[in-house]
Amino acid sequence: MCPRNQRERELILSVLSTVPSPREARKFLNSVSGTETMRSQREFEEHQARLASAEQSAKHVPLPGEMLWQSTTSRQQYQNNALRRDATAASEPVPRRLTALVFVDAAAQDELACRRTGKLLAQIQRLGVSPVVLLCSATATDTASNGYRDIIRGVHRLADAIEREGGRARPINEGVFYTNPYSASQAAVDAELIGSAIAQRQIPIISPLVASAALQVLVLGIESAAPALAQALALSTSTQRPMAGSGGAFSLLLARLIMLGSTDGISATDGTFHRFVNMQEDYDEILQACRQTETLRLMRTCLGILPPTAAGIVASVHSDPSLVMKGLISERPVSTQHQGATQHVRKEESDSERRCAQLSRQGVPDYRPLTSYPFARVGNNDAANPAWSSGGSQKAAVSANTTEPPTQFTLLRHGFSIQRHTTLDTCNLPRLRALLESSFKRTLNGGHYFDRLRRLSTDGGIEIIVAGDYQGAVIVTHERVPSDGQSKVALLPYLDKFAVLPSVQGTGMADILWAQLRRACPKCMWRSRNDNGVNKWYFDRSTGHSRAPPLKPGEKGSRWVFFWYQGTSKSGHVFDAAQVQAGIGVASRIPASFV
Repeated sequence: MCPRNQRERELILSVLSTVPSPREARKFLNSVSGTETMRSQREFEEHQARLASAEQSAKHVPLPGEMLWQSTTSRQQYQNNALRRDATAASEPVPRRLTALVFVDAAAQDELACRRTGKLLAQIQRLGVSPVVLLCSATATDTASNGYRDIIRGVHRLADAIEREGGRARPINEGVFYTNPYSASQAAVDAELIGSAIAQRQIPIISPLVASAALQVLVLGIESAAPALAQALALSTSTQRPMAGSGGAFSLLLARLIMLGSTDGISATDGTFHRFVNMQEDYDEILQACRQTETLRLMRTCLGILPPTAAGIVASVHSDPSLVMKGLISERPVSTQHQGATQHVRKEESDSERRCAQLSRQGVPDYRPLTSYPFARVGNNDAANPAWSSGGSQKAAVSANTTEPPTQFTLLRHGFSIQRHTTLDTCNLPRLRALLESSFKRTLNGGHYFDRLRRLSTDGGIEIIVAGDYQGAVIVTHERVPSDGQSKVALLPYLDKFAVLPSVQGTGMADILWAQLRRACPKCMWRSRNDNGVNKWYFDRSTGHSRAPPLKPGEKGSRWVFFWYQGTSKSGHVFDAAQVQAGIGVASRIPASFV
């Protein structure tokens, strides 16, 4: 097979391995074709204007993406001109170019890592996504060290690796970063060279070189270069103004922020691996016991600059390209386990198979074990990967001779704040009702539904998890199960409502709510109509399901699919056959909420 056909075959296999949902595939294809628009673009531009105004009064940082200030132009006038939306712009919006900002740790780029990174970037380019690559060190150096020569050499070596894989790359060693005239400690970015490379269908490989006021060439550390570059690209996302250097042809649609370093994601000091991180809610807790503290801080800073629909990926430079492609296309954390947890997974699979056989014998149909939960934090990585890096400055944990690449990564979202309620008295009921009706596109029987929740709040208990400003919510009720002398369940955790505003779809809201639900309720049950389009999403996240019998001729009502998830056998949060049957009976009798 010729090299070109081999590359195309590998690309097709990488795309197929992501197994995206129809919505994810449709969104990705629309983004590549330029028809996808950012739902919150207006809010994002207003946020950027406030950010620039705050910087003006606090740090005096000029806007990236522009050349040095002219002496005859006041700073205030310059920023106003840069931020003002052009009222005379054409009615047609500027086409968008789907873009991924990629940070590559130069210290982790050995020969094998360079080949894999080059292959990944070439595949991303052939998919229609424009990567912007920053090859950077963990710490700033100067011309007296080897950092300068290593960076130049690394940039050209990575560009050659991309070209060998059939991609097109442009090394950019100078001209992107320049000294901020208002703050010597801050770097600024001229995005024109980046836009020019993207316009020519080339991947810009940027080195973090900058000339100081004394005309000394310095190598910026990633903590300085990465936020400056992220802000420059974020200011190139307007639908009214094309990107500098693009010849007026396009602006950017920033979808992903990818960090390729020496570790395969974010992990805790006890070996717990974090597959998904909601920055607004989980950041402080994870940071206290995190091995990659500097990486986590950097990703939080940059995701706060990028549009709210952007997601972050932290992976190893030794990761197989198809692994990172899953995060690029499917917007979901990878569901495979880490090599260090393989033995634990096999044991859980065996336990699940035994439980499946037991339930089947006792008359519970269609039980399907799921050994890998999308947002479970599992595994002890120390035994399999002893050389974990605390901040990305150490050598890669996976050696160049390793035959098995890492099998996981961490997906990060800027996310939403979380509120928890156990009573309706602390909820904004009009906002909650509007959310439910907008999400389900039906009219809520508000009086009946909220009366039922009030009764349950004193009888069994309720849990309401609200994300953001009532942009998403989960309502869990604890339903009493009739005692038959055999069932051990007194209260059934029942997922009554799972609602997300259409305006925040694509921001990871559903994944954030699901992670919060799993944290609040180790096991839970719910029902869904047989023809509900969301059922595939439920199948992917459930431990088991059971379908109600078909309706008889002339019989009114809905045919339900009953789902449940549970913890591991070791945790004790599992359903036995009797509990499942009793739960199905309770769920089937819950009255309808909508008219």
